[in-house]
Amino acid sequence: MEQKNRPIFDLDKALEIVDQDKEFLKELMDIFKSDYPQKLSEISRAIKEKDFKTLNETAHGLKGAAGNLYLTKVYELALELEKKGEENKIEGAEKIYKELEEEMERFREFISQPGWEEKK
Repeated sequence: MEQKNRPIFDLDKALEIVDQDKEFLKELMDIFKSDYPQKLSEISRAIKEKDFKTLNETAHGLKGAAGNLYLTKVYELALELEKKGEENKIEGAEKIYKELEEEMERFREFISQPGWEEKK
């Protein structure tokens, strides 16, 4: 599965936004890591309840945070869910959500590795 070999995020670009401050980047990633489970839970509930407003807003927030950290795939999936909420369409949302969950797990595993901020 080539998806597993794809980088989780663009480390070079992420370091650019923090002026190469790896400790600050680690702090930002830790904040994101502690926030995303609640966002995933809200998105899951919104899909189940067809709560399009919450789906749109929560996915939008996740997309923004992921974009700021150059978590490209998370950004793309959150954007797809945001559009589903905006368009009041639930078809396919569950599949996108499952991909998002998998990508977030890859992220969590990656930044749990010591020295992840040094990897290329």
